[in-house]
Amino acid sequence: MLLLPTLAHVTHATTGPASRAAASRVSRAPLMAEQLRAPDGSFGAELGVDDELSYGVRLPDEADDEADWLFFDRARIWVQAGDGGNGCVAFRREKDKPKMGPAGGNGGRGGSIHLVCDEGLNMLKQEVHFRATGGQNGMGKARHGESGGDVTVRVPPGTVVRQDEDDALVGEVLRHGDSMRVARGGRGGRGNAAFKTARDTTPRLAEQGEPGGQRWLKLELKLLADVGLVGVPNAGKSSLLAAATNAKPKIAPYAFTTVTPNLGVWRSAADTEASLVLADIPGLLEGAHEGKGLGRAFLRHIERCRLLLHVVDGTRPDPLGDFEAVNTELRLFSPRLANKPQVIVLNKLDVPAVAEAAPQLLERLAAAAGHKRVLAVSAASRANVPALMGRLRKLVASAPAEPPPSVLEPTVALDEVEEAAECNVVPVQPRVW
Repeated sequence: MLLLPTLAHVTHATTGPASRAAASRVSRAPLMAEQLRAPDGSFGAELGVDDELSYGVRLPDEADDEADWLFFDRARIWVQAGDGGNGCVAFRREKDKPKMGPAGGNGGRGGSIHLVCDEGLNMLKQEVHFRATGGQNGMGKARHGESGGDVTVRVPPGTVVRQDEDDALVGEVLRHGDSMRVARGGRGGRGNAAFKTARDTTPRLAEQGEPGGQRWLKLELKLLADVGLVGVPNAGKSSLLAAATNAKPKIAPYAFTTVTPNLGVWRSAADTEASLVLADIPGLLEGAHEGKGLGRAFLRHIERCRLLLHVVDGTRPDPLGDFEAVNTELRLFSPRLANKPQVIVLNKLDVPAVAEAAPQLLERLAAAAGHKRVLAVSAASRANVPALMGRLRKLVASAPAEPPPSVLEPTVALDEVEEAAECNVVPVQPRVW
């Protein structure tokens, strides 16, 4: 893949401490763009190391925050449950009371590991290893060992869990408070007191504790939203999200301002219980399904949206071509994503040239989409934004919800073992039971 030039290549700055620090920070940033649209409307202009910054693309400067790039929606974690404690072989003896029988206690159960859904989180943690404590061994005087403590791993809603070795689906957590056990603690071994029978009143055997489950898991976050915003870079998706909700996404007049998904909640002024969750993802380039640009890495976040809000930039040389190019990328990435109902928005109505050409553009967009769910808005002046949100509310109520992965593919069970049944000691041969 092509990398963006460092700050020293672009500005030909001196090698002072500030310049070296800025260049080091920029060089660590992820790929901003690999293929850009040229001024003539055609795709194919690639940004090389010695090329100048053109077509509105800009590198982060010293005022940009590296935290804008920190969004963790994929994780690989190691979970290791605690081992069960061993049973104890002991006999009770007290003064003037000989031969009181076996008194070995059972070992404690090992701690388990659970994934718990927390609606206060919007991305996965960076922690990799999670280990629970083991159970305590059994003791004399019929004292059982203490069980190990469980470990709770908080994850955001929409987290899909898969096995690392075969990518098999384990499950998912969708609602706040949902819990999933991903590693079962080992059962504690029984002491000799549990093996006492009428035929064998002094058993001299005990069980060892079972080992706890351990495995590598893959976590994949799919944000849960009602409406997903898609479009080319710098089409005004973040501006529209800020105009419709209280979200504060980064907005600037250059491409790929949005490098991580943003969520916003719209609430109706007339009905306090009516609300919509909107998800804004980085802009899509032609060839995004092949990994170009930033959009493909975040397209899965809108797979569960009930409908898509397709934002078209009215100031572009070929708005209709942008619309068809984005729909092509959606279809190549996922047919189910391309079949979702769409609402087409022609943005930047505040520009006089766009306002003059809006009737013709809306007619052409409606013909290309095959429906009349098109509207011209201005995210900058908020013109027609309330009307747009009212229409989205009605459409979301009638649109079918995306089924969870567990409905689309089978799941696997982890550490599903039946509880211990009653043990009957039967002699097989001398000194063997």
